[in-house]
Amino acid sequence: MPAYGSVGSPSLRKMENGYGQRSQGFSLGRIIGDPFALATISIGILAWIIAFVSSIISAIHGGFPNFAWWTLVFMFFCIAGVTITVASDAERTYHVAIVGFLSAGLVFTTSSVNSLVYSPVAPFEAAAAGYILLSMITIVWVFYYGSQPQASHRTFVDSYALHKEGPGSRSSRPISNGYTNRPETQNASIPPQMYTSAQLNGFETSSPVSGYPGGPAGANGRNSSAPQFGGMGNSQTPTHDEQQQEASIEYPYRAKAIYSYEANPDDANEISFQKHDILEVSDVSGRWWQAKKPNGETGIAPSNYLILL
Repeated sequence: MPAYGSVGSPSLRKMENGYGQRSQGFSLGRIIGDPFALATISIGILAWIIAFVSSIISAIHGGFPNFAWWTLVFMFFCIAGVTITVASDAERTYHVAIVGFLSAGLVFTTSSVNSLVYSPVAPFEAAAAGYILLSMITIVWVFYYGSQPQASHRTFVDSYALHKEGPGSRSSRPISNGYTNRPETQNASIPPQMYTSAQLNGFETSSPVSGYPGGPAGANGRNSSAPQFGGMGNSQTPTHDEQQQEASIEYPYRAKAIYSYEANPDDANEISFQKHDILEVSDVSGRWWQAKKPNGETGIAPSNYLILL
């Protein structure tokens, strides 16, 4: 069985690359294929145009607050930033910055509304309506981008997008199809083992090494009952070094399963779990987390099926 984290292990490729390589570059197709992004960006642009045109007419009549012009400039860049991040598929990278800028924009738009809404002049009222619509779109964006991807409302919204992958839109075995060509070289009922370099010396040379007691490979009789390959017998019991390696891994985090997950049978490094199970997690970086179940079973689990406690 290949050691955990070996070069040919699909688990390592998944932990490095996630569920697959994302396509890079700017593409309007990501906006068109996302109904939420298409609707909110369209309404935001329309609201900005209404506020901009009404502000120009109001300034001609006189008495238009200068602060509202700064609001228009700021919201222009906010809308442009959201559009670029969605089209570049960089929402998860910049969602914190987006929420910060939008929160400031919400203060500006509501202040502008307060300066315009009480005026009896029609252009002022139209400008106030544009700023109110901008405030509503900003609130929706803050609620969306300020939530974790595992949030129920965000999962529901993302399920309608063509380019986004979420737990609710995949089956319980979302990544098994990508590795169906891997040869069946292991028994799924045997737990994953971690072998040291000393135990694998017998695979590298036929000279007398510690992995072959009593001489080079083939020196023992065929009927010999001595265990081969560094003491690996038929029982497949972990050695003292392996137990020390497993014991040295700390699990400082606790996570709750928000969906059930069935491990890929072609990858012995994965673990299965049920919804509401509590797992111990050693590292929360990346899309695959090293986790331990209450029964002591360890392996990797997809992070978007878990939520930290």
